[in-house]
Amino acid sequence: MSKEILEFMNVLKKVTGLSLTDEKTYLLESRLSGLMSDHKIASFYEFSKKFENSHEVDFREKVIERITTHETKFFRDESIFETILDRIIPEIIDRKNELYKGWKNHPIRIWSAACSTGQEPYSVAIAIRERLPHVFKNIKILATDIAKETIEKARSGCYTSFEIGRGLEEYHLGRYFDKLPDGTFRINDEIRSVVEFKQHNLISSEFPTGFDLVLCRNVSYYFDSNERRNLFDKIAKTLNQDSFLIIGSAESVSDFSSKFLLREFGLCRYYEVNSSNVTLFSRGT
Repeated sequence: MSKEILEFMNVLKKVTGLSLTDEKTYLLESRLSGLMSDHKIASFYEFSKKFENSHEVDFREKVIERITTHETKFFRDESIFETILDRIIPEIIDRKNELYKGWKNHPIRIWSAACSTGQEPYSVAIAIRERLPHVFKNIKILATDIAKETIEKARSGCYTSFEIGRGLEEYHLGRYFDKLPDGTFRINDEIRSVVEFKQHNLISSEFPTGFDLVLCRNVSYYFDSNERRNLFDKIAKTLNQDSFLIIGSAESVSDFSSKFLLREFGLCRYYEVNSSNVTLFSRGT
């Protein structure tokens, strides 16, 4: 690996938290070569300096958009949605009833972190509207992503036939989407009304607080061990007491934080904030 590419990887990690392995460095050249040509940049050393410059906002956004992975689909991993509907939300309601003597004046707040183009938060909203209609009007979903263009697409709620065909049933399409003249589909206003989109960097941005459930799926394995610890520590602080975290099926909190308890429901593994901070598994060194 050249010193120039190594330098850029270090700058990329500092700005975004992304830690690319050696075998993935080919992504840099394949995804960034066009951008280098457009800006008449001859070397990765020059590219790194331009990317690191905080005044080069538009350029930095374009780089992040090309580097980050936006693989997603509607209702990705059905077991997660079953767990949210049948276990997590009922527990949240029970705890709010106990704490506040009634839950309806205290919205259920959900954060879909690194939401990509919006399929995850919209899927959560549709699932709740479909199965728990009495809860739907009392939920608030914050959806965030690091890439500006990606979050703008998510906010638009517009999807191609190909995107719609990935995970969405015909029933949901007919009930919750409007077909536009150009052949794309736009999620309806009822579902959009409970989802707010914002740009957010999980490494450098201030974390919002007061959530009952955070979904941060398939993100942490792009970070090194230290950044994973920082991420899970910050997520623990963003959650209310006795709240929940869902991460990707190939990810684990266990080696990086003692602030969560592992829970299982059906095929889904998820986490609950460990309010007592009892260590039930070892912390990585």
